[in-house]
Amino acid sequence: MASNNSKHKTSMATETNKLYKAIVLELNTLYAIEESRSMADRIFEHFLGITPTQRVILGSEALQNYKSVLVETTVKRLLNQEPLQYVLGKAYFLDMEFDVDPSVLIPRPETEELVSLIIDSISKNEFDNRLKIIDIGTGSGCIAVGLKHNFPDSEIFAVDLSEKAMEVAAANAAKNKAEVNFINVDILDNKLWDLLPECNLIVSNPPYVTLAEKQFMQPNVLEHEPDMALFVPDEDPLVFYSAIMAFAKVKLTKGGHLWFEINEMFGNEMKQLALNQGFTDVNIIFDFRGKSRFLHCRKSDHQHTS
Repeated sequence: MASNNSKHKTSMATETNKLYKAIVLELNTLYAIEESRSMADRIFEHFLGITPTQRVILGSEALQNYKSVLVETTVKRLLNQEPLQYVLGKAYFLDMEFDVDPSVLIPRPETEELVSLIIDSISKNEFDNRLKIIDIGTGSGCIAVGLKHNFPDSEIFAVDLSEKAMEVAAANAAKNKAEVNFINVDILDNKLWDLLPECNLIVSNPPYVTLAEKQFMQPNVLEHEPDMALFVPDEDPLVFYSAIMAFAKVKLTKGGHLWFEINEMFGNEMKQLALNQGFTDVNIIFDFRGKSRFLHCRKSDHQHTS
């Protein structure tokens, strides 16, 4: 934890470079130096409207609109290991800005990679870009909005159990001028599946972290991000994937595509699950870190819906 002296330095240092160094020094009591600098850059841009280049140019000039209380509070929250995205209330995904709060997961680079894979697949595929797509467990809406942004002629449906998450996702769709249909559904309840249309493509980044993995997680995730969007029971870690595959057998058109973000520990089990359910062209895809992170498969032309 930072000392009281460093806190006073932050609140009193109104010269540009002194303030920046004070913030970095304070954050560096908990975070690595590069991360501390990156956070300080974001704080300067968000509250003071100063980019890293502008900050260097300003040097020792006094800040005219220094928001000391906001900056001080932000640094304090970061030292309590609250994620920067929640502190600032926004995150970036595919070069778009998304509002985030603790009711939704912070969009991850892996999920951005998933959407990029789908975009590449659609672009190379037999599709004419006028698709019906369902995003299950939409959270902040980043997947649904990202796909609508890239395929504006497609009809996108976004599903989530959390009403609060749906409010955030709807606001993000409006913010990014993306027309998305939001439907509040628990995908585990097959009696509600009739609320959703037939579609050509289903994508989901469902909860997939086992409770046993909690002990290995960082406090900034564990203490601030929503449990219901993260965790599954140890005894049934593929519960959401099983349900979504069953849903896909009913609602996915023949030859339609199914995409998942998955837990790296269950790549083989996921592949076997998809094969057992009658899906074809089943592929596990590695992420940019070399981990088994995505599954892609298709609904067979002969697949039963029972």
